[in-house]
Amino acid sequence: MRPLSKETTVRSRFSRIALAVIASGALLTLSLGAGVASANGGPNHRGADATFTKWVTDFPNMAGVVGGSVGDGSFVGKILDYNPGPTTVIAAIYQFNGSRHSFSALVHVEQTGLHAVIIGVVTDGWGRGNLVNGQYTQITCAHGGLTTDCFRGSLDIGR
Repeated sequence: MRPLSKETTVRSRFSRIALAVIASGALLTLSLGAGVASANGGPNHRGADATFTKWVTDFPNMAGVVGGSVGDGSFVGKILDYNPGPTTVIAAIYQFNGSRHSFSALVHVEQTGLHAVIIGVVTDGWGRGNLVNGQYTQITCAHGGLTTDCFRGSLDIGR
């Protein structure tokens, strides 16, 4: 058995921290109720759907477009931890910059084949404190004159 590299140890530690943050957000939301957890004082965001199509630009950075409840706009993301395998496990920050609403979420993604499930918590902006869950499907798309792998999906905010 080979010893773990420093990078593997740091990734493992970060994965545990990211999952702890997501779990803490979930417990906070459940214990306070969704209305209180919406720290921006806005309406309850239960049932809001934010759609996205994203792609990796320069690893670990992502870009894309958003829509749905947030309005048309841009997606920016950063992969924090990437563990490939039969089920690829990813920790990332997703930023939705829509024409109606903007927010950032810390997410945990598990992708098997071309499909992924997403869980996380809104850490800043619209719906702060709300849980998010969603999915995406890996597709091929054209953007900026390039054809690349893209990921099209949605996040449910506060369900």
